[in-house]
Amino acid sequence: MSVPIAKAQQNRRVSFYDLTLKYVVFLLFALMVLIYTLLSPSFLSGSNLLLILGQASMLGIASYGMTIVMMTKGIDLSIGSLAGLAALVGVGLMVHSGTPVLLGILLGVAVAACMGMFSGLLVSRAGVAPFVVTLSTMFLAQGFQYMVSDGGQSIGYGFPLAYLKLGSDITPIILFLIITGILYFVTEFTVLGRNLKATGANPSAAELSGVNVRNYITVAYALSAALAAIAGFTLGARQGYVEVALGDSFLMDALITTLLGQVAFGGRPLILGTAFGVIFLCSFETGISMMGAPVTTLNILKGFLLLLTLLLSSLQSARAK
Repeated sequence: MSVPIAKAQQNRRVSFYDLTLKYVVFLLFALMVLIYTLLSPSFLSGSNLLLILGQASMLGIASYGMTIVMMTKGIDLSIGSLAGLAALVGVGLMVHSGTPVLLGILLGVAVAACMGMFSGLLVSRAGVAPFVVTLSTMFLAQGFQYMVSDGGQSIGYGFPLAYLKLGSDITPIILFLIITGILYFVTEFTVLGRNLKATGANPSAAELSGVNVRNYITVAYALSAALAAIAGFTLGARQGYVEVALGDSFLMDALITTLLGQVAFGGRPLILGTAFGVIFLCSFETGISMMGAPVTTLNILKGFLLLLTLLLSSLQSARAK
C-alpha cells in the first residue's frame, strides 16, 4: 500500500473519531430517549415533558451560575449552600417578620451575592484556588443556614401566596426561559460576555488588551451566587417548604449539566450548552425514576455519568492540542 493511500485512510479514521467525539453526547441523548420511550410510551407525554421542564427550570438557573464561573476557568462549589441560605433568609423574613415578598427575595439574593463576591475577591485578588475558596464558602453558608434557622428548623407554613406562585404551574419554566434568553444575549453579544470568555481563555492576553480580569472574575462569582439564590427561592416555592440543605443537590447536578453542555458544544462552557445539559440530566433522572429505580441507584448512575462526561471532556481537550 502506498504512503498517500495509507495517509488518506488514516485521515478518514481520524475524521470519524473526531466526528464521533464531537456528537457523542447528542447520540447518547437520542439513544436514551429512544430506550425510555420503548420501555414506557408515556415518557414523551405532554405531562411528563412538563415535569421534566419544571425540574430543569430550577437546576438550569443554578447551573448557569456554574457556567459563568467556568467561563473564567473557575469552579463554584458553594452554589447549593448559597441557594439554601438565600431561601432561608428571604422566606424567614417573609414568614416571621412580614417582609414583602419581593423585598425578602432581594435581600436573600443580596446575601448570596455578597458571599459570592467575597469568593471572587479571594480568587482574583488573593490568588487562592477557586476550589479551596468556594469549598470554604460552602461550609460558611452551611453554618449560616443553621444560625438563621434557629438550629436547623424548617419553614413549612405561613408562606405568602405571592411567593408560592413563584413555584406554581409553569411559572418556573417561564422564569427559566427568560433567564436563559437574557444570559444567552449577555454572554454572546455584549462586552461583558466577551470579556468573561477572554478572561478564561487567556488571562494574560486579556489584561494586555485592557480587560480588568480581576473585576470580571469577581463579577462571575457574584452572578453565580445570585443565580443560585434565585434557584433556591424557586425550589422552596415549588416544594412548599424551606429547610437547611435545600439546594445541596444543585452542586453535583450543576457540574454534570455544565460539563455535558461543554462536551456537546465544542469544549466551551456556553449558556445554550448548559441548557441542553440540564434537559439531558432531567430526562435521564425522570426515565430512571419511571423505571422504579431507588434513589441510591440513581445517585450511582449520576456518578458514572459525571465520570463519563469528565472522560469525554479530557479526550476533547487532548484532541484539540
